[in-house]
Amino acid sequence: MNQKLKPASRLTIIFILAVVISGSILTWFSINSISNLKELTERRVTEEQRELAAKFSLVMQNKIETVTGGFKNEISPPGLLKDSLIKTTSENNFITLPFILKNNGSFLYPNFMGLSENMTLPKFSSRYISAFKNGEENEFARNNLKTAKKHYLSCLSFSKNANDSVKALNALGRVSVKLKEPEIAIGYYKHIVLDYFNISGSDGLLYVYYAIPQLVKISNSDNCDEILVLFEFCLEKMETGFIPLNFGTKELLALVIKWTQENSFISTEKLAHVNKLEQKINKQLQFIDEYKNSMLELMKKESPDNYLNVNNDFRVINSYSGNSQKLLLVNTNLENPVGFLIDGIKLFDSVLNQGLQSVFEFDYKIEFLPGYPSNANEKSLIYTAQMNPYFPGQMMQIKLNDENLINDFIKRRSWIYGIATALLLVALSLGVALIVRDIAREKQIARLQSDFISNVTHELKTPLTSIYMFAESLLLKRVKKETDKDEYLSIILKESERLKRMINNILEFSKMEKGKPEYHFVSSNLASIINASIHQFDYWFEKENFEVLAEMDENIFAEVDPEKMKQAISNLLSNALKYSTITKKIFIRLFKTSNNIHIEVEDQGIGIPENQLSQIFEKFYRVDQKENISGTGLGLTVVKEIIEAHKGKISVESKLGGGSKFSITLNRQTEKV
Repeated sequence: MNQKLKPASRLTIIFILAVVISGSILTWFSINSISNLKELTERRVTEEQRELAAKFSLVMQNKIETVTGGFKNEISPPGLLKDSLIKTTSENNFITLPFILKNNGSFLYPNFMGLSENMTLPKFSSRYISAFKNGEENEFARNNLKTAKKHYLSCLSFSKNANDSVKALNALGRVSVKLKEPEIAIGYYKHIVLDYFNISGSDGLLYVYYAIPQLVKISNSDNCDEILVLFEFCLEKMETGFIPLNFGTKELLALVIKWTQENSFISTEKLAHVNKLEQKINKQLQFIDEYKNSMLELMKKESPDNYLNVNNDFRVINSYSGNSQKLLLVNTNLENPVGFLIDGIKLFDSVLNQGLQSVFEFDYKIEFLPGYPSNANEKSLIYTAQMNPYFPGQMMQIKLNDENLINDFIKRRSWIYGIATALLLVALSLGVALIVRDIAREKQIARLQSDFISNVTHELKTPLTSIYMFAESLLLKRVKKETDKDEYLSIILKESERLKRMINNILEFSKMEKGKPEYHFVSSNLASIINASIHQFDYWFEKENFEVLAEMDENIFAEVDPEKMKQAISNLLSNALKYSTITKKIFIRLFKTSNNIHIEVEDQGIGIPENQLSQIFEKFYRVDQKENISGTGLGLTVVKEIIEAHKGKISVESKLGGGSKFSITLNRQTEKV
């Protein structure tokens, strides 16, 4: 038996060494990874920062080129071009202002016109001139307002074109204000605002610019809403370029805003609308004031290639105001050059809001820098790069959102590696321990098998010797008395039954090991089965002077295999017989409770040590005892298998030197009445 174990033991040792060596290598690599983790993590952060910067710059450039892409070719007429620019601006909040230039560099949109710009004096008929002159003489020299009004009305009838009409309407409105006829005056000025908003007088000033102050002057709580509608109309036309802006626009806007603030009965919604228009127009005025010289210089240059060209159409014009966070793009290749003023901060924020960081492992903070920071290279894990080709000299800075993230990350990973390594070592140790335990168990089983063969040989030899001896005596006719012959034959029969029980146990165990035990369940009287088992041992009980006390309910029936149940009871009685060496008394009980049927076999023999109770049902196991009582170590194993096949349970209570009690519990569901 030992010779057979040696090759297996060698293979086991080789397996253990392989597991330990591979585990040690993995542990070494884990420890080495922990030591290099900081360097690897910082390298990973730098790679992600570089990738994020490139991605950020590309998205920013794509946004700009998406805006400019629709204006690389001619769009005619200028009105349609203006509408396209305004629509594009409304779709991109980072565009501060779109604009259209004339060939000389002046602005076509926003529409700005100086007082002396492109002045063509209108021509009036002699009758018109005479009537208007008489009206002015009566209005200003004689203060005869009603007569003046009549002359202005005649001018209106002499009008042949819009210039004639708007000049007469303006004079009529002025006289009506002086006559304190506000409703009539509003009618004249309303006509000017709605129908002649883009016509100017001989001094170059639009008539609508005269109308607005006069409307403010005659406003009251009754006509406020009507006047507000006219103001909104004027501001909307200014913002969209239909009413040209001039040097007096800012003052006019201030007058309108002051008027809206003083009239508390104007709704919040209307007030917000007027304020928004005022802000847009002021933004246009500020833009014109800031960039008009730049545009004039750009269009006068013989070679506009001196300006930065990013995509072969739009050129980057640096702001002369020094505000490097603004980007001015102009396409000078068109008949009417177009461009955009882009707010770098808003563009930057719009890219930030696109969630570019979602694919990265770490969380970063991206900042817009007005220039290159002097200490950028001195700070670790802070990446600085040019923001975009459209923003030369403008930098973005990328750093970890949490400066302690690296240390926390390394600490967390170190814990993970440490715990994983510890678990690996524990698993290896546990695996080795289990293997060693299994080896020990296999050796124990091998030893028990060896003892089993020895015990079976001895157990079989004893009854065979008795049978042989008594049979030989009878055959040789050494026994003369009939009573002695009967006794010899009885001994031969009992020893044969004993031999049969041992063989049955061995056969039953063999079937158990193969997983092929056979059971035939029938409704049976359990008391009859137990009595039959007891009668098998009558000879031995009498011979060894045993007292057997049975307390049984005679009317308990159950679905059982009678032969297997008889074998189980017989094995328990055999054990009680063998291990009761001093007090030879056996108790057998059969009773039922509300849920179960109980069978108990109790002796007052040598008992079982407490530390061995859990092992007595294992195959080949025999309790250590000084009495050296023989046995195969299969009896209780067979009992346990039979009872469990009946969906029952077997338990034992024992005390060393105080006997043992084996209890069988069957579920009453097997009971049959």
